[in-house]
Amino acid sequence: MSKEIVKELKIGIIGAGVVGKASGIGLESKGHGVTFVDNNPSLLDELKASGHKVHSSVSDVARSSDIVMVSVPTPTVSGRTDLHSVLAVGEEIGLGLTDTTEYKLVVVRSTVPPRTTRTQLIPVLEAMSRKRTGPDFGVCFNPEFLREHSALEDFLLPDRIVIGQFDQHSGTMLESLYESFQKPVVRCTLEEAELAKYVANAFLATKISYFNEVHELCKGLSVNPEVVSSVAALDKRIGRYGTTGGKPFEGKCLPKDIEAFLTFARDLGLHLDVLKAAVSVNQKEPLRQYA
Repeated sequence: MSKEIVKELKIGIIGAGVVGKASGIGLESKGHGVTFVDNNPSLLDELKASGHKVHSSVSDVARSSDIVMVSVPTPTVSGRTDLHSVLAVGEEIGLGLTDTTEYKLVVVRSTVPPRTTRTQLIPVLEAMSRKRTGPDFGVCFNPEFLREHSALEDFLLPDRIVIGQFDQHSGTMLESLYESFQKPVVRCTLEEAELAKYVANAFLATKISYFNEVHELCKGLSVNPEVVSSVAALDKRIGRYGTTGGKPFEGKCLPKDIEAFLTFARDLGLHLDVLKAAVSVNQKEPLRQYA
């Protein structure tokens, strides 16, 4: 049985897409007060019609919330993560923090490259608020591992909860939000949490591409690929996800995150050859379907 919530927290969800909506509704179900903000009026109208609280001002919501969660899109443009929305929201949150004396926690849920939270977002928050991270407000990076078709279920029943913390106080406050989930919590640095998100997505993409190659091998041998992949999936070290060949990895996250991750590594002078091979296999897969 879940633990009772000791204190209801006021949560501002900035970005009401798949991740933001699931996070907000999930936290509402745990007894917290949630307000959604988005620049898409139709999303807010839909949430409002369903009985959820919405607002149009990021600054106002940051000012009135205990925790502000940023779940805005970070698309990949020309191989790099576009941080425009995250940093723009950061400016508005910073303005909201200016005239409040209460400690607030800013939590990044959007996928961003390692070092982004510390070297880009925090300076924006401090410049706009004229306050210091740590003594005046907290910052965490809290990656999501949600599937689009089952986002709410995945939020409420996570395998693990990862808290990248600026400092101990920030991490402890965010961990208290997840106390009733009774799931493993990993607390680490901001950069470790940012990187862990990309590493998880990159592994899933590689796994899918590997089993697409297994699928082609099975076809060449005239054996049933479902039997082969099912046998492999029964190994608890492998699992079922991504073992059904015959289609590329796709969706909103994996393709754009893998492209951005490869660019990030290349900028560091590193070449992730296994992941590049996975992308190469993935690019062939649509052609195979119609061959």
